[in-house]
Amino acid sequence: MSSRRKSARDRARRELGQNFLVDRGVVRRLVGLLDPSPLPIVELGAGRGALTRELLGTGRPVTAVELDPHWAGALRETCPQARVVRCDMLAFRFPAEPHVVVGNLPFGITTAMTRRLLALRGWSEAVLLLQWEVARKRSTGGTMLTAQWAPWYEFRCCGRVRASSFRPVPAVDGGVLKVHRRPRPLLPLVEVKRYQRFVGAVFTGRGRGLAEVVRNVTGHRLRGLPPLPRDLTAESWADLYTATR
Repeated sequence: MSSRRKSARDRARRELGQNFLVDRGVVRRLVGLLDPSPLPIVELGAGRGALTRELLGTGRPVTAVELDPHWAGALRETCPQARVVRCDMLAFRFPAEPHVVVGNLPFGITTAMTRRLLALRGWSEAVLLLQWEVARKRSTGGTMLTAQWAPWYEFRCCGRVRASSFRPVPAVDGGVLKVHRRPRPLLPLVEVKRYQRFVGAVFTGRGRGLAEVVRNVTGHRLRGLPPLPRDLTAESWADLYTATR
């Protein structure tokens, strides 16, 4: 192993906890998940530019967001067609005009970054590389965060990515999560805060089974509910909210 490669891996591990994607097959798979569209692309965590170069091959405008000054500088030289922004992705100002998002998210900020993305209005779809278990749970609706946004977004797990596809190699596999904004939301957007408080109360409420929790939280006695909150579909959450308002 060359000293330069070792230095790059040490830098990623020590400073940012970033795991660079090195599997070209996975890179092509991520880009291939984007819907055909002329919309510009915002790439989060561009790193060495493996995804950046493939995204530029689509012919669409690409903004590459990278915090590390070393890699941001290298991207400006190797990917001059891209707009490179040296910035923490948690602080990046997303464009107001319609766009899509692609990102290899550092595992340590997955939830924080996902939460921020879901609260933004401008993007129509996001292809995100996360920890495998997080991607799997998000797609099945098994987390409070997913349930809180399910009336407005569809979540789909698009496969597992082996840990060996990254450098440095992480302790867990990755997973690909595609998030698509619903063209017809299940609830009006003006209900988002009230609905999310409702979901939080149900997820954290006391009771033996979902029906008892809902009764304790809302005072409504409903039949035919599944055992646990995580068993509800997006449509069921919207119906439950509407039925108990």
